[in-house]
Amino acid sequence: MSPLAPNSLLLTDCLDIVDTAVATVSRRIPVHVAADDLLSVGKLALIAALAQCKGSVDEVRAYCFVRVRGALIDELRRLDPLSRNQRDKVNRVLRAQAELSGRLARAATTAEIAVGSQVAVSEVAEILRTLNQESEFVDFDLSALPDHEAASPAEVVEADDLRMSLRSALQRLAGNQAAVLYRYYFEDATLDVIAAEMGISKERVRQIREAGEKKLRADFAVLAIWQSLLSFERD
Repeated sequence: MSPLAPNSLLLTDCLDIVDTAVATVSRRIPVHVAADDLLSVGKLALIAALAQCKGSVDEVRAYCFVRVRGALIDELRRLDPLSRNQRDKVNRVLRAQAELSGRLARAATTAEIAVGSQVAVSEVAEILRTLNQESEFVDFDLSALPDHEAASPAEVVEADDLRMSLRSALQRLAGNQAAVLYRYYFEDATLDVIAAEMGISKERVRQIREAGEKKLRADFAVLAIWQSLLSFERD
């Protein structure tokens, strides 16, 4: 294809990129985030991307998609109302409230919840006031409460991207390399366990894993995400 100068592609020609990018994160959009808001963010990112990129049509569209999706993830992160510490406190308060109400057969007081959750009375009062304003929290099921270690919507989207990209990358490896890396990185199997499963030595498994990693490092498209997993070593 012939190269294109910046802005050679019209905005209207690329709006489908925004729709596609939003669709890839739609199942992770929290209830307090409007899809229309994400569409607006995506369109602004698309305009900026078109002004900065030149190349073939495919190259420009690929670049725009990455920029738009990145902007959506940044927006999800920005709109996340709770930090990890705040999530922890909210869950502790809700669990204490549910447990105390069941045990006392009445509504627990703010002071009782504070003792049970080990959260300051003032913070408990603020949390309950805020949650009572949100209809989705009026009736809650203890078993349905989110884990305080749960990732934010943005983190979940990024983790999904990582897994999808790595699964695709593994398909380009030899069978034994793909099997070892899949068990090691996706299923947290140790080298000893993999060696026993394959009927070979632990050192041989290590060699297979390292050979597979070397091939993946040569693939520029997955280098950055692969490095995030190679940053730790398990026996």
